[in-house]
Amino acid sequence: MDTPALYRDIVLAHQRAPRRFGSLQQPSHRCDGVNALCGDSLQIEILLRDGRIADYAFRGECCAIAMATASLLGERAIGLDAAALAALQQEFTALVQGESAGLALGDLAALGELARYPARRKCALLPWATLAAALAGHAHTTTEKDAA
Repeated sequence: MDTPALYRDIVLAHQRAPRRFGSLQQPSHRCDGVNALCGDSLQIEILLRDGRIADYAFRGECCAIAMATASLLGERAIGLDAAALAALQQEFTALVQGESAGLALGDLAALGELARYPARRKCALLPWATLAAALAGHAHTTTEKDAA
């Protein structure tokens, strides 16, 4: 199987059967994120323990890209602290802007194809923005303040 097909399969698998979809029993942090231009809306809940993400869940109504990104992000975020997550977010943003190969991203690198589709970048960046806002203690965030 060629690399683009493998990446497409990863994204489709996470979109069709998202991991960590649902709610946490007792989250320590929660944030609602929206991308009003396309209608994506999701909520991310996390449980922080000793400064690291111990658990993660999300739910919402969003496109395939946002759904797959939230699912992939949940798998990658467990065990990370805010600094490690910020570094990963920076690497992911560079990836979808075509400025990085995303080598540190693991399966999240499957979304690198978005470098060719600038209009869809906000879809993939919404889960990241929502998780970062949750960690910062914000109840709501949007990607509308960010450049495409």
